Amino acid sequence: MKNSTTTLLKLSGIVLCATCILISCGPSREEYNKMESMATSFADSVSTQINAIPIKSTINDSLRSFVRKADLFFKVKDVKQSTFDVERIVNDHKGYITTSDLESQTNSKTSTRISKDSMQDIINYTVKSNVLIRVPNTELDATLTQIAGLVDYLEYRKIHLDDVTKQFQTAKLSEKRFDKHKQRLEKAIDTKGQKLNQLVDAENDLVLKQEIADNTKINTMELIHDVTYSTVSITMYQKETVKTETYAFAAPIEPYKPNFGSKFITAITDGASIFGEILLFFIRLWPIVLLIIGVIFLIKLIIKKKWQFIN
Repeated sequence: MKNSTTTLLKLSGIVLCATCILISCGPSREEYNKMESMATSFADSVSTQINAIPIKSTINDSLRSFVRKADLFFKVKDVKQSTFDVERIVNDHKGYITTSDLESQTNSKTSTRISKDSMQDIINYTVKSNVLIRVPNTELDATLTQIAGLVDYLEYRKIHLDDVTKQFQTAKLSEKRFDKHKQRLEKAIDTKGQKLNQLVDAENDLVLKQEIADNTKINTMELIHDVTYSTVSITMYQKETVKTETYAFAAPIEPYKPNFGSKFITAITDGASIFGEILLFFIRLWPIVLLIIGVIFLIKLIIKKKWQFIN
């Protein structure tokens, strides 16, 4: 549009310069009136063409297709209420919710015993909400404007426009090529005199091409939906909240401890039991004791006989 306007203005300037030169050369009155009429006619033509140039934003050009996406990250005073407000706004603008996650993230927790039977928890947490919405492309600006009224502090707001005109044209041309190829294949298959293996190969090629064409159509349908409905990703959070909770404390049960008398009696019983075990242990060793006594007696006997022999 800019190039066309510049060209027309240049032509207009050339005509005006030529008119001035002719006037300076002193033409006759009749020629002067004729040239003035021609210049006026040309100027009117230039004005008409300039006014005929559409003054529209390229975004609104019906020949172009755009996929619009927006990312919002901001703080609100009440995440829960703001999430419900976003869902209402989307419904009012004929959109729909694809994801809505509302959760509390615990930052810290402290438990303190404040009395014999009471405990108190101090919890610091942050509430967050992630919402993914789809709204009609024509309703995107109005939707974002209403959502902006919920913002307490804006982290960022990003809007992306992707021109997908080329993808649409490519899919359209691919579909046309397939239709022509399909007609030729069907005609060749129906032709008499074809061999069986040639028919099978042609049928397989047609099935493969049909699968590619079906995938192209499905992708085109998804692309049309993306163009028709804009995607908005929203992340909301609120100021850290502190919650105090008091609840009953159940003291742990202490294990049983016997008194001194019980311990004394138990000690006597245990001592007698240990003494009995020791006694039984030595009784079990009687063969060894008997063997030792025998060995000692034998040694004494040998020493005695040896002493008598020496004397």
